[in-house]
Amino acid sequence: MIGIGIDTGGTYTDAVVYDCDARKVLCSGKTLTTRDNLELCIARVLDAMDQNLVKQAKLLALSTTLATNACLENKGSRARCLMIGMDPDRMRNLEQVYASYGFRDLDQLVFLDGKPRQMFPDEKEPDWNLLSKHCRDWFRDCGAVGVTQVFPQADGGSLENKAAEIIRDTMHFSVTTAYELFDEVDVLRRGAGTLLNARLVPLIAQFLEAVKNVLKERDLDIPIAIVRSDGSLMSEVMTRDVPVETLLSGPAASAIGGSVLAGESDALIVDMGGTTTDVALIRDGHPVTDKRGISIGQWQTTVQGMYIDTFLLGGDSAVRFRDEKLILDGRRVIPVSVLASVYPGIADRLHTLAEAERRHTRMLNEFYVLQKYPEHPDNYSDEEMQICGALQKGPLMPEELASVLGMDMYTLKTERLEDEGIVMRSGLTPTDMMVIKGDFPVYDPRAALESIRFLAENVKEIAEEIPDAIYKMVIRRMYCNLARILLEQKYPKQKRLLRQEGVRKLIESTFEEVYAGRKPDWMDFQIRTDLPIIGVGAPVHIFLPKVAELLGTRAVIGNYAPVANALGAIASRIVTSVQSRVKAEYEGAELKGYSVYEGEVRRMFEDYDEAEAFARRLTAEKVLEKARRQGASGRPEIRTSVHQIRSAAGKSSMFFESIVESVATDSFSVGQ
Repeated sequence: MIGIGIDTGGTYTDAVVYDCDARKVLCSGKTLTTRDNLELCIARVLDAMDQNLVKQAKLLALSTTLATNACLENKGSRARCLMIGMDPDRMRNLEQVYASYGFRDLDQLVFLDGKPRQMFPDEKEPDWNLLSKHCRDWFRDCGAVGVTQVFPQADGGSLENKAAEIIRDTMHFSVTTAYELFDEVDVLRRGAGTLLNARLVPLIAQFLEAVKNVLKERDLDIPIAIVRSDGSLMSEVMTRDVPVETLLSGPAASAIGGSVLAGESDALIVDMGGTTTDVALIRDGHPVTDKRGISIGQWQTTVQGMYIDTFLLGGDSAVRFRDEKLILDGRRVIPVSVLASVYPGIADRLHTLAEAERRHTRMLNEFYVLQKYPEHPDNYSDEEMQICGALQKGPLMPEELASVLGMDMYTLKTERLEDEGIVMRSGLTPTDMMVIKGDFPVYDPRAALESIRFLAENVKEIAEEIPDAIYKMVIRRMYCNLARILLEQKYPKQKRLLRQEGVRKLIESTFEEVYAGRKPDWMDFQIRTDLPIIGVGAPVHIFLPKVAELLGTRAVIGNYAPVANALGAIASRIVTSVQSRVKAEYEGAELKGYSVYEGEVRRMFEDYDEAEAFARRLTAEKVLEKARRQGASGRPEIRTSVHQIRSAAGKSSMFFESIVESVATDSFSVGQ
């Protein structure tokens, strides 16, 4: 079968045509991601490949970093989470706790009293009339809503379903229920994942519509699959409902693609993109998974996925200054060389700024760039709409924007517009340094050079030293994070300790020693590994070989490394899992039997073996249904395992419950 893989990243959109039977890349393409018009970059990358091969494709598989970047940059649709059964007064005393899960403030949460039956002796039905009455007020400025309740296992999430029905009928937009997404007791963790899913629904829907429009224009009537966080595929229909499952779609695809390219059974896979660097592990030929749930940026979720460590480092990371020191900011900006290729006057305006030889506390050399005009202007202040109107005519530097608006530069309020992707900044980046040094000779370096002249007035380095200084900063950040990851894998129980400030400074000290090539005098402390490091992504070949050398190993960078994400997308398979629980029911110290929930219905059994057999059949049926919804073809291979939880080891210990899990594996159906 011939398939197409496309990866839409924060900076580049990549594609391959792949022979799935021969496991061979037939052709590839790459173009810049046009974030304000995704159809454009998807069309361009498809058209960049052999059209005879494209027309033979039976499947399009997608991976994307859109959801990942939205989390890291705190972007997405405005959304709130309805919390059923949570006490808002108690939440106010837990600010650090709820903030640690990803909630910025309590305004993101709406509370409705209620207690599920079969869990509380004083069960309480929520006041549905109250929800109906205040629904429009509570969610009027939202694009989507999430709903979660305490102890959904007690009633099959019936309270969530009822609330979702009321909200949908009133607001006519997407509502996410936690019970359908997560098998997790921690209500805050479920709430965070549910809220995040709601925020991502419009973003992913827009992406999928862009893809479908491009296919329709080219008469390509083929099914669409999307890479999940665990590296497996799911259908378009499932993706629209659970976009949170695409959280690490791009990084997961890069791990799959990197392992296919390198053929290494044990390796670190390093994918450096425009915004982030993602690190995965391959052991015995299989990706290492993380059962604890994905944590990314500010969000702690229950989404199951591959072990992927994501940190802010990319070709488009902002190069800025603070207290006369160069810094590599985590914020993604448009490389000024790229901006100048679209707006030729940019370099001249930067030249005028540089000639003034000004020292300043602000990044006067950056530009505000309108990405899209707000669809709902009423949701924004008059000042925010004036900013958007001014930028419709083209990018403006901070002083230029303030002058056009007749305002003080220091009081410009662009934060929310930037957080929501309406406005983006352009400035100096590692990509610009690559342009200047000739490692990426695609763009004219003049705008970057003029911007560096302004930067040099505000830092200790002279202009000529800045590109090499930024290269070293990129190598240092990559080295220090890989060293941390290796230490955490070696000493998993010391993870919290290894993330403390003192350890970070120690790792940085080892970097300075090995980078300078200093010979140890009376003691040698180095972090080394025998694992090869597989490089993925366009800029990785510039930095990774040096990092691998400093870690005492080798870098493996294949011919198709720049498009490994796209390869990983089409090389992935369907893998899905479902869990059920066999729970011991005690009355005091007396065992009354074993319960298994089938939806909202609790089944009781006197004999444990009968209960487990029922749970096995139930999970096998549910995983088959889920696999087909996910896009599986034929009848998938299903494996079921049982994990018993007891008070201690041995048969004489007290039994609490068994977790019965069924896992289905299959190829994606192309006959849907």
